Amino acid sequence: MKHDERGVAASGYGEAVRASPELVDVAIPLLLTLFPGREVRGDTAGRLVALRVNPPLQKPEVRRLLGFLFELVDRPEWRARCAVAREVSDVHGTRTEVVLPVRPPEYAGGEALVGPFPTQEAAADWAAGVADASLAFDTVEAHCGHLVDLFVLGELLAD
Repeated sequence: MKHDERGVAASGYGEAVRASPELVDVAIPLLLTLFPGREVRGDTAGRLVALRVNPPLQKPEVRRLLGFLFELVDRPEWRARCAVAREVSDVHGTRTEVVLPVRPPEYAGGEALVGPFPTQEAAADWAAGVADASLAFDTVEAHCGHLVDLFVLGELLAD
């Protein structure tokens, strides 16, 4: 699928949010409720599902969506699973995500949000042991503990 510089698909769809597969069935009704009349479809984006809407969301709508995603991850059932809503900026622009971290024993490589870990030091130690040299990491404090955000360093260096 071809995209323009704003991430809008040639077919008129624009990415609204990337969600963990477990959160897709919650995110789609949220999008349809917040933005009636929009069409929604999903495409795989690594470990996540990119939910795209037609017509694409405008900046105020993205901010509104993010506010509702923050409320969603604060619900007890998602809070217990360490769900995170966030904005991610990289060389491709800024996107909205609602994700469940991968538990450290289940991590099988590649970009991911992993955790929780009891301390920042435990998170950093775990990340330092990841063998894939193409990845960089940040540690992030969340309500459930510390998380490791693994991302492709090469894309950032190319910018």
